[in-house]
Amino acid sequence: MKKWLLMLCFVCVGAHAENWQNIGGSEAANLSMDIDSIKDVNGIREAWSLWNFSTARPNNEREFPTLKSYKDKHQYNCKDQTMKLTNEIIFADNDGKGPKRDHSDALKNMQFAMPVPNSVADAMLQLVCGYKTPSK
Repeated sequence: MKKWLLMLCFVCVGAHAENWQNIGGSEAANLSMDIDSIKDVNGIREAWSLWNFSTARPNNEREFPTLKSYKDKHQYNCKDQTMKLTNEIIFADNDGKGPKRDHSDALKNMQFAMPVPNSVADAMLQLVCGYKTPSK
């Protein structure tokens, strides 16, 4: 977790950084967040993240058997320190490229939940809730 938080601190420093900021990962997977997508909507923040995998991961769709990346949009209730997944798009290639499938319909009944302490989800929550959004 310390590694994740250290990386998150570096991300928060750059005010004019590019959209996708590397958060961290391992040889198997890497996580980036689209800093420009962080916004506040009626007291709930939302942001997109991108997972890249070094090797293709299995997918249950017959016509789309593997994926190498996916983009997720989460909503974050910073006051309650909870989050929920609202959108998920899987891609055949890294960096959200190639053929894709939108699995967002399966997430319609997701509820806000508190992430496990010191988890990747907790680090994402801390990043998004600690980010200073541009004033309007």
